[in-house]
Amino acid sequence: MDGTSEPATAVRLRDGGVSPQERDRSLRVSVIDGCFHGGMVGFGENYVGAYAVFLGATPAIAAALGSWPSLAGAIFGAFAVDLVDRSRRRALITVSTAGLAGLMFFALLGLPLAVPRWGVYTVIAAWLVYVAANNVAGPAWNSWMGDLVPSEKRGAYFGRRSGLIAVVTLVCTVAAGLLLDGFKKAGRERDGWIAILALAAVFKLLSVWFLSRMAEPRYEPRPADYFTFRQFLARSPGSNFAWFTYGIALMYFCVHLSGPFFALYQLKTLNWSYNQFMASTATQILSFFLTQHWWGKVGDRRGSRLVLLTSGVLCALLPLLWCVTTNFWALLAVQILAGFCWGGFNLATSNFLFEAVTPAKRARCAAYFNVVTAVGIFAGAATGAVLVGLVPARWGLASPFLAVFALSGILRFPVVLLWLRGVQDGAKAHEELRERARQLRVVVKGDPGDAE
Repeated sequence: MDGTSEPATAVRLRDGGVSPQERDRSLRVSVIDGCFHGGMVGFGENYVGAYAVFLGATPAIAAALGSWPSLAGAIFGAFAVDLVDRSRRRALITVSTAGLAGLMFFALLGLPLAVPRWGVYTVIAAWLVYVAANNVAGPAWNSWMGDLVPSEKRGAYFGRRSGLIAVVTLVCTVAAGLLLDGFKKAGRERDGWIAILALAAVFKLLSVWFLSRMAEPRYEPRPADYFTFRQFLARSPGSNFAWFTYGIALMYFCVHLSGPFFALYQLKTLNWSYNQFMASTATQILSFFLTQHWWGKVGDRRGSRLVLLTSGVLCALLPLLWCVTTNFWALLAVQILAGFCWGGFNLATSNFLFEAVTPAKRARCAAYFNVVTAVGIFAGAATGAVLVGLVPARWGLASPFLAVFALSGILRFPVVLLWLRGVQDGAKAHEELRERARQLRVVVKGDPGDAE
Protein backbone atom coordinates (compact mmCIF):
# COMPACT_ATOMS: atom_id res chain seq x y z
CA MET A 1 0.00 0.00 0.00
CA ASP A 2 2.87 2.41 0.68
CA GLY A 3 4.10 1.50 -2.76
CA THR A 4 7.67 0.75 -1.78
CA SER A 5 8.27 -2.07 -4.27
CA GLU A 6 9.00 0.27 -7.20
CA PRO A 7 10.50 -2.22 -9.64
CA ALA A 8 7.51 -4.56 -9.40
CA THR A 9 4.63 -2.10 -9.32
CA ALA A 10 5.79 1.25 -10.61
CA VAL A 11 4.10 3.06 -13.46
CA ARG A 12 6.08 2.57 -16.67
CA LEU A 13 6.56 6.17 -17.59
CA ARG A 14 10.14 6.58 -18.75
CA ASP A 15 9.67 10.05 -20.19
CA GLY A 16 5.91 9.52 -20.10
CA GLY A 17 5.62 10.72 -23.66
CA VAL A 18 6.27 14.29 -22.49
CA SER A 19 9.39 16.14 -23.60
CA PRO A 20 11.35 18.31 -21.14
CA GLN A 21 10.09 21.38 -23.00
CA GLU A 22 6.47 20.24 -22.68
CA ARG A 23 7.02 19.45 -19.01
CA ASP A 24 8.45 22.89 -18.28
CA ARG A 25 5.68 24.62 -20.23
CA SER A 26 3.03 22.60 -18.40
CA LEU A 27 4.48 23.50 -15.03
CA ARG A 28 4.37 27.20 -15.98
CA VAL A 29 0.78 26.81 -17.17
CA SER A 30 -0.07 25.08 -13.90
CA VAL A 31 1.03 28.19 -12.04
CA ILE A 32 -1.32 30.33 -14.18
CA ASP A 33 -4.14 27.83 -13.63
CA GLY A 34 -3.44 27.98 -9.91
CA CYS A 35 -3.51 31.78 -9.87
CA PHE A 36 -6.95 31.89 -11.50
CA HIS A 37 -8.04 29.25 -9.02
CA GLY A 38 -6.76 31.57 -6.29
CA GLY A 39 -8.96 34.32 -7.70
CA MET A 40 -11.93 32.00 -7.36
CA VAL A 41 -10.97 31.29 -3.76
CA GLY A 42 -10.68 35.01 -3.01
CA PHE A 43 -14.05 35.92 -4.48
CA GLY A 44 -15.82 32.66 -3.67
CA GLU A 45 -14.53 30.06 -1.24
CA ASN A 46 -13.37 32.56 1.38
CA TYR A 47 -16.85 34.07 1.56
CA VAL A 48 -19.15 31.05 1.35
CA GLY A 49 -19.43 30.90 5.15
CA ALA A 50 -20.25 34.61 5.30
CA TYR A 51 -22.76 34.13 2.46
CA ALA A 52 -24.52 31.48 4.53
CA VAL A 53 -24.57 33.89 7.50
CA PHE A 54 -26.12 36.55 5.22
CA LEU A 55 -28.86 34.05 4.30
CA GLY A 56 -29.55 33.31 7.99
CA ALA A 57 -27.34 30.33 8.89
CA THR A 58 -27.57 28.95 12.44
CA PRO A 59 -24.66 27.15 14.19
CA ALA A 60 -26.12 23.81 13.08
CA ILE A 61 -26.31 24.95 9.46
CA ALA A 62 -22.78 26.36 9.65
CA ALA A 63 -21.58 22.99 10.94
CA ALA A 64 -23.44 21.19 8.13
CA LEU A 65 -21.90 23.50 5.53
CA GLY A 66 -18.46 22.77 6.94
CA SER A 67 -18.83 18.99 7.16
CA TRP A 68 -21.45 17.36 4.92
CA PRO A 69 -19.91 18.49 1.62
CA SER A 70 -16.45 17.29 2.70
CA LEU A 71 -17.70 13.84 3.66
CA ALA A 72 -19.87 13.35 0.57
CA GLY A 73 -17.14 14.73 -1.66
CA ALA A 74 -14.52 12.37 -0.26
CA ILE A 75 -16.78 9.37 -0.79
CA PHE A 76 -17.36 10.41 -4.40
CA GLY A 77 -13.61 10.86 -4.78
CA ALA A 78 -12.91 7.35 -3.51
CA PHE A 79 -15.31 5.78 -6.00
CA ALA A 80 -14.10 8.02 -8.80
CA VAL A 81 -10.47 7.02 -8.34
CA ASP A 82 -11.26 3.85 -10.31
CA LEU A 83 -11.91 6.13 -13.26
CA VAL A 84 -8.23 7.06 -13.23
CA ASP A 85 -7.14 3.44 -13.62
CA ARG A 86 -9.84 2.52 -16.11
CA SER A 87 -9.69 5.53 -18.39
CA ARG A 88 -6.02 6.43 -17.76
CA ARG A 89 -7.04 9.98 -18.68
CA ARG A 90 -6.26 12.02 -15.61
CA ALA A 91 -6.44 15.32 -17.49
CA LEU A 92 -9.98 14.65 -18.75
CA ILE A 93 -11.22 13.74 -15.27
CA THR A 94 -9.57 16.76 -13.67
CA VAL A 95 -10.71 19.30 -16.25
CA SER A 96 -14.33 18.10 -16.49
CA THR A 97 -14.94 17.96 -12.74
CA ALA A 98 -13.14 21.26 -12.12
CA GLY A 99 -15.45 22.80 -14.72
CA LEU A 100 -18.48 21.43 -12.88
CA ALA A 101 -17.15 23.00 -9.67
CA GLY A 102 -16.95 26.36 -11.41
CA LEU A 103 -20.57 26.14 -12.55
CA MET A 104 -21.69 25.64 -8.95
CA PHE A 105 -21.06 29.32 -8.23
CA PHE A 106 -23.90 30.12 -10.61
CA ALA A 107 -26.02 27.67 -8.60
CA LEU A 108 -25.04 29.45 -5.39
CA LEU A 109 -26.40 32.61 -6.94
CA GLY A 110 -29.49 31.30 -8.68
CA LEU A 111 -30.97 28.80 -6.23
CA PRO A 112 -31.43 31.17 -3.25
CA LEU A 113 -33.09 33.66 -5.63
CA ALA A 114 -35.34 30.98 -7.13
CA VAL A 115 -36.40 29.45 -3.78
CA PRO A 116 -35.67 32.12 -1.14
CA ARG A 117 -37.50 30.17 1.57
CA TRP A 118 -34.87 27.44 1.33
CA GLY A 119 -31.98 29.71 0.38
CA VAL A 120 -29.43 28.64 2.98
CA TYR A 121 -30.21 24.96 2.38
CA THR A 122 -29.68 25.34 -1.35
CA VAL A 123 -26.25 26.78 -0.54
CA ILE A 124 -25.39 23.55 1.28
CA ALA A 125 -26.62 21.49 -1.68
CA ALA A 126 -24.67 23.51 -4.25
CA TRP A 127 -21.58 23.48 -2.08
CA LEU A 128 -21.87 19.72 -1.67
CA VAL A 129 -21.70 19.31 -5.46
CA TYR A 130 -18.80 21.77 -5.63
CA VAL A 131 -16.76 19.89 -3.02
CA ALA A 132 -17.68 16.52 -4.53
CA ALA A 133 -16.46 17.67 -7.96
CA ASN A 134 -13.21 18.91 -6.46
CA ASN A 135 -12.71 15.62 -4.64
CA VAL A 136 -13.20 13.65 -7.84
CA ALA A 137 -10.63 15.90 -9.52
CA GLY A 138 -8.17 15.81 -6.62
CA PRO A 139 -6.73 12.27 -6.86
CA ALA A 140 -6.33 12.52 -10.63
CA TRP A 141 -4.66 15.93 -10.30
CA ASN A 142 -2.32 14.69 -7.55
CA SER A 143 -1.24 11.76 -9.70
CA TRP A 144 -0.88 13.97 -12.78
CA MET A 145 1.19 16.65 -11.04
CA GLY A 146 3.23 14.05 -9.19
CA ASP A 147 4.45 12.74 -12.55
CA LEU A 148 5.14 16.22 -13.93
CA VAL A 149 7.09 17.76 -11.02
CA PRO A 150 10.62 16.37 -10.40
CA SER A 151 10.79 14.87 -6.93
CA GLU A 152 13.85 16.88 -5.90
CA LYS A 153 12.06 20.15 -6.72
CA ARG A 154 8.61 19.48 -5.28
CA GLY A 155 9.02 21.53 -2.12
CA ALA A 156 10.40 24.55 -3.94
CA TYR A 157 7.96 24.31 -6.87
CA PHE A 158 4.81 23.90 -4.80
CA GLY A 159 6.02 26.46 -2.28
CA ARG A 160 6.55 29.02 -5.06
CA ARG A 161 3.28 28.07 -6.79
CA SER A 162 1.33 28.29 -3.53
CA GLY A 163 2.91 31.65 -2.78
CA LEU A 164 1.83 33.14 -6.10
CA ILE A 165 -1.65 31.71 -5.69
CA ALA A 166 -1.79 33.30 -2.26
CA VAL A 167 -1.00 36.73 -3.74
CA VAL A 168 -3.90 36.49 -6.19
CA THR A 169 -6.15 35.11 -3.47
CA LEU A 170 -5.20 38.00 -1.20
CA VAL A 171 -5.93 40.67 -3.82
CA CYS A 172 -9.28 39.12 -4.72
CA THR A 173 -10.23 38.63 -1.06
CA VAL A 174 -9.59 42.32 -0.41
CA ALA A 175 -11.51 43.33 -3.53
CA ALA A 176 -14.45 41.12 -2.55
CA GLY A 177 -14.60 42.60 0.95
CA LEU A 178 -14.51 46.16 -0.38
CA LEU A 179 -17.24 45.34 -2.91
CA LEU A 180 -19.48 43.76 -0.28
CA ASP A 181 -19.02 46.62 2.17
CA GLY A 182 -19.67 49.19 -0.54
CA PHE A 183 -22.85 47.49 -1.71
CA LYS A 184 -24.04 47.05 1.89
CA LYS A 185 -23.60 50.75 2.63
CA ALA A 186 -25.58 51.52 -0.52
CA GLY A 187 -28.40 49.25 0.69
CA ARG A 188 -27.74 46.66 -2.02
CA GLU A 189 -26.02 43.87 -0.08
CA ARG A 190 -27.55 41.08 -2.18
CA ASP A 191 -26.19 42.71 -5.35
CA GLY A 192 -22.75 42.63 -3.77
CA TRP A 193 -23.04 38.88 -3.28
CA ILE A 194 -24.17 38.43 -6.88
CA ALA A 195 -21.13 40.38 -8.09
CA ILE A 196 -18.46 38.49 -6.15
CA LEU A 197 -19.88 35.00 -6.73
CA ALA A 198 -20.19 35.69 -10.47
CA LEU A 199 -16.54 36.78 -10.51
CA ALA A 200 -15.61 33.58 -8.64
CA ALA A 201 -17.28 31.52 -11.37
CA VAL A 202 -15.43 33.39 -14.13
CA PHE A 203 -12.06 32.94 -12.43
CA LYS A 204 -12.67 29.23 -11.90
CA LEU A 205 -13.64 28.64 -15.52
CA LEU A 206 -10.52 30.51 -16.70
CA SER A 207 -8.50 28.26 -14.38
CA VAL A 208 -10.07 25.21 -16.02
CA TRP A 209 -9.16 26.48 -19.50
CA PHE A 210 -5.47 26.78 -18.58
CA LEU A 211 -5.62 23.40 -16.84
CA SER A 212 -6.76 21.90 -20.12
CA ARG A 213 -3.61 23.23 -21.85
CA MET A 214 -1.21 21.09 -19.79
CA ALA A 215 0.54 17.97 -21.08
CA GLU A 216 -0.25 14.63 -19.49
CA PRO A 217 2.40 11.91 -19.09
CA ARG A 218 1.33 8.39 -19.96
CA TYR A 219 -0.30 6.56 -17.11
CA GLU A 220 -0.06 2.77 -17.11
CA PRO A 221 -1.36 1.19 -13.88
CA ARG A 222 -0.85 -2.49 -13.17
CA PRO A 223 -3.17 -4.88 -11.34
CA ALA A 224 -0.65 -5.10 -8.50
CA ASP A 225 -1.23 -1.40 -7.80
CA TYR A 226 -4.93 -1.87 -7.09
CA PHE A 227 -6.19 -2.20 -3.54
CA THR A 228 -9.62 -1.60 -2.00
CA PHE A 229 -10.47 0.73 0.85
CA ARG A 230 -10.98 -2.34 3.05
CA GLN A 231 -7.47 -3.51 2.22
CA PHE A 232 -6.18 -0.01 2.99
CA LEU A 233 -7.71 -0.25 6.46
CA ALA A 234 -6.51 -3.85 7.00
CA ARG A 235 -2.89 -2.93 6.19
CA SER A 236 -2.95 0.15 8.40
CA PRO A 237 -0.92 -1.22 11.35
CA GLY A 238 2.21 -1.57 9.21
CA SER A 239 1.74 1.45 7.00
CA ASN A 240 3.50 4.75 7.52
CA PHE A 241 1.08 6.44 5.13
CA ALA A 242 -1.96 5.10 7.01
CA TRP A 243 -0.51 6.32 10.32
CA PHE A 244 -0.06 9.74 8.73
CA THR A 245 -3.61 9.67 7.33
CA TYR A 246 -5.21 8.85 10.69
CA GLY A 247 -3.13 11.54 12.37
CA ILE A 248 -4.29 14.19 9.91
CA ALA A 249 -7.89 12.98 10.34
CA LEU A 250 -7.59 13.43 14.11
CA MET A 251 -6.12 16.89 13.57
CA TYR A 252 -8.99 17.83 11.27
CA PHE A 253 -11.46 16.55 13.86
CA CYS A 254 -9.97 18.96 16.39
CA VAL A 255 -9.82 21.82 13.90
CA HIS A 256 -13.45 21.44 12.81
CA LEU A 257 -14.71 21.39 16.36
CA SER A 258 -14.34 25.14 16.03
CA GLY A 259 -13.68 25.89 12.34
CA PRO A 260 -17.27 26.19 11.04
CA PHE A 261 -18.16 28.79 13.68
CA PHE A 262 -15.52 31.46 13.12
CA ALA A 263 -17.56 33.33 10.49
CA LEU A 264 -20.57 33.36 12.82
CA TYR A 265 -18.41 34.48 15.73
CA GLN A 266 -16.83 37.31 13.74
CA LEU A 267 -19.94 38.61 11.99
CA LYS A 268 -22.57 38.05 14.70
CA THR A 269 -20.84 37.93 18.11
CA LEU A 270 -18.07 40.46 17.41
CA ASN A 271 -20.29 42.37 14.92
CA TRP A 272 -17.47 42.85 12.44
CA SER A 273 -18.13 44.64 9.18
CA TYR A 274 -17.35 42.98 5.87
CA ASN A 275 -14.22 45.14 5.72
CA GLN A 276 -13.06 43.75 9.06
CA PHE A 277 -13.92 40.20 7.99
CA MET A 278 -11.98 40.79 4.78
CA ALA A 279 -9.00 42.26 6.65
CA SER A 280 -8.86 39.22 8.92
CA THR A 281 -8.99 36.79 6.01
CA ALA A 282 -6.54 38.82 3.91
CA THR A 283 -4.03 39.08 6.76
CA GLN A 284 -3.91 35.31 7.06
CA ILE A 285 -3.48 34.92 3.31
CA LEU A 286 -0.67 37.49 3.22
CA SER A 287 1.17 35.73 6.02
CA PHE A 288 0.64 32.44 4.19
CA PHE A 289 2.14 33.91 1.02
CA LEU A 290 5.19 35.47 2.68
CA THR A 291 6.18 32.22 4.37
CA GLN A 292 5.35 29.56 1.75
CA HIS A 293 8.68 29.67 -0.05
CA TRP A 294 10.55 29.47 3.25
CA TRP A 295 8.51 26.45 4.37
CA GLY A 296 9.18 24.81 1.00
CA LYS A 297 12.94 25.19 1.37
CA VAL A 298 12.83 23.87 4.94
CA GLY A 299 10.84 20.85 3.74
CA ASP A 300 13.35 20.14 0.95
CA ARG A 301 16.29 20.33 3.38
CA ARG A 302 14.86 18.79 6.54
CA GLY A 303 11.86 16.75 5.38
CA SER A 304 8.10 17.18 5.56
CA ARG A 305 7.88 15.59 9.02
CA LEU A 306 9.74 18.45 10.70
CA VAL A 307 7.54 21.02 8.99
CA LEU A 308 4.41 19.05 9.93
CA LEU A 309 5.30 18.85 13.63
CA THR A 310 6.58 22.40 14.02
CA SER A 311 3.64 24.02 12.27
CA GLY A 312 1.19 21.61 13.93
CA VAL A 313 2.18 22.72 17.43
CA LEU A 314 1.71 26.35 16.41
CA CYS A 315 -1.69 25.52 14.91
CA ALA A 316 -2.77 24.19 18.31
CA LEU A 317 -2.25 27.64 19.84
CA LEU A 318 -4.53 29.47 17.42
CA PRO A 319 -8.04 28.84 18.84
CA LEU A 320 -6.74 29.44 22.37
CA LEU A 321 -5.58 32.91 21.36
CA TRP A 322 -9.07 33.71 20.05
CA CYS A 323 -10.34 33.03 23.58
CA VAL A 324 -8.22 35.64 25.34
CA THR A 325 -9.14 38.82 23.43
CA THR A 326 -11.83 40.43 21.32
CA ASN A 327 -9.57 43.30 20.24
CA PHE A 328 -9.63 43.52 16.45
CA TRP A 329 -5.95 44.41 16.07
CA ALA A 330 -4.84 41.64 18.44
CA LEU A 331 -6.87 39.13 16.43
CA LEU A 332 -5.21 40.36 13.24
CA ALA A 333 -1.90 39.46 14.87
CA VAL A 334 -3.32 35.99 15.57
CA GLN A 335 -4.19 35.75 11.87
CA ILE A 336 -0.57 36.50 10.97
CA LEU A 337 0.47 33.48 13.04
CA ALA A 338 -2.36 31.46 11.48
CA GLY A 339 -1.13 32.11 7.96
CA PHE A 340 2.41 31.15 8.95
CA CYS A 341 1.62 27.88 10.69
CA TRP A 342 -1.20 26.68 8.40
CA GLY A 343 0.99 27.44 5.41
CA GLY A 344 3.58 25.01 6.74
CA PHE A 345 1.07 22.39 7.83
CA ASN A 346 -0.83 22.33 4.53
CA LEU A 347 2.35 22.29 2.45
CA ALA A 348 3.82 19.43 4.49
CA THR A 349 0.57 17.47 4.21
CA SER A 350 0.43 17.95 0.44
CA ASN A 351 4.10 17.08 -0.08
CA PHE A 352 3.80 13.97 2.08
CA LEU A 353 1.19 12.60 -0.33
CA PHE A 354 3.81 12.82 -3.08
CA GLU A 355 6.73 11.54 -0.99
CA ALA A 356 5.21 8.58 0.84
CA VAL A 357 3.43 6.93 -2.08
CA THR A 358 4.75 5.63 -5.39
CA PRO A 359 3.24 7.16 -8.56
CA ALA A 360 1.16 4.10 -9.41
CA LYS A 361 -0.71 4.27 -6.10
CA ARG A 362 -0.79 8.02 -5.64
CA ALA A 363 -4.31 8.68 -6.95
CA ARG A 364 -5.88 5.86 -4.94
CA CYS A 365 -4.02 6.75 -1.76
CA ALA A 366 -5.04 10.41 -2.15
CA ALA A 367 -8.69 9.36 -2.51
CA TYR A 368 -8.61 7.12 0.56
CA PHE A 369 -6.76 9.84 2.47
CA ASN A 370 -9.64 12.22 1.61
CA VAL A 371 -12.25 9.74 2.84
CA VAL A 372 -10.58 9.19 6.22
CA THR A 373 -9.87 12.86 6.81
CA ALA A 374 -13.41 13.83 5.72
CA VAL A 375 -14.79 11.53 8.41
CA GLY A 376 -12.65 13.48 10.88
CA ILE A 377 -14.00 16.78 9.53
CA PHE A 378 -17.62 15.58 9.68
CA ALA A 379 -17.28 14.18 13.20
CA GLY A 380 -15.53 17.32 14.44
CA ALA A 381 -18.11 19.74 13.01
CA ALA A 382 -21.05 17.65 14.24
CA THR A 383 -19.52 17.36 17.72
CA GLY A 384 -18.81 21.09 17.78
CA ALA A 385 -22.43 21.92 16.86
CA VAL A 386 -23.69 19.74 19.72
CA LEU A 387 -21.23 21.23 22.21
CA VAL A 388 -22.12 24.81 21.27
CA GLY A 389 -25.74 24.07 22.16
CA LEU A 390 -24.77 22.48 25.48
CA VAL A 391 -22.62 25.33 26.85
CA PRO A 392 -24.64 26.84 29.72
CA ALA A 393 -25.18 30.59 29.95
CA ARG A 394 -24.09 30.56 33.59
CA TRP A 395 -20.50 29.96 32.53
CA GLY A 396 -20.32 33.69 31.86
CA LEU A 397 -18.70 33.36 28.46
CA ALA A 398 -19.11 36.15 25.92
CA SER A 399 -20.09 33.44 23.43
CA PRO A 400 -20.63 29.66 23.64
CA PHE A 401 -18.22 29.40 20.71
CA LEU A 402 -15.31 30.23 23.03
CA ALA A 403 -15.66 26.95 24.96
CA VAL A 404 -15.45 25.02 21.70
CA PHE A 405 -12.48 27.12 20.54
CA ALA A 406 -10.60 26.27 23.75
CA LEU A 407 -11.35 22.55 23.52
CA SER A 408 -10.28 22.53 19.87
CA GLY A 409 -6.90 24.00 20.73
CA ILE A 410 -6.22 21.80 23.73
CA LEU A 411 -6.96 18.58 21.83
CA ARG A 412 -4.60 19.47 18.98
CA PHE A 413 -1.47 19.21 21.17
CA PRO A 414 -1.64 15.44 21.88
CA VAL A 415 -2.53 14.73 18.24
CA VAL A 416 0.64 16.46 17.04
CA LEU A 417 3.00 15.47 19.84
CA LEU A 418 1.83 11.88 20.37
CA TRP A 419 0.40 10.74 17.04
CA LEU A 420 1.95 12.71 14.19
CA ARG A 421 5.32 12.49 15.90
CA GLY A 422 5.34 8.80 14.96
CA VAL A 423 5.16 9.57 11.25
CA GLN A 424 8.36 9.10 9.24
CA ASP A 425 9.38 11.12 6.21
CA GLY A 426 8.39 9.33 3.02
CA ALA A 427 11.92 8.80 1.75
CA LYS A 428 13.12 7.47 5.10
CA ALA A 429 10.19 5.08 5.35
CA HIS A 430 10.91 3.76 1.87
CA GLU A 431 14.57 3.16 2.74
CA GLU A 432 13.69 1.20 5.88
CA LEU A 433 11.11 -0.94 4.07
CA ARG A 434 13.54 -1.66 1.25
CA GLU A 435 16.16 -2.69 3.82
CA ARG A 436 13.63 -4.98 5.49
CA ALA A 437 12.85 -6.56 2.12
CA ARG A 438 16.57 -7.02 1.43
CA GLN A 439 17.07 -8.76 4.79
CA LEU A 440 14.14 -11.06 4.08
CA ARG A 441 15.67 -12.05 0.72
CA VAL A 442 18.93 -12.84 2.50
CA VAL A 443 17.15 -15.13 4.96
CA VAL A 444 15.30 -16.97 2.21
CA LYS A 445 18.06 -17.23 -0.38
CA GLY A 446 21.07 -17.31 1.88
CA ASP A 447 23.96 -14.88 2.04
CA PRO A 448 26.42 -15.55 -0.82
CA GLY A 449 29.19 -15.08 1.70
CA ASP A 450 28.11 -18.23 3.51
CA ALA A 451 29.43 -20.34 0.63
CA GLU A 452 32.91 -19.25 1.49
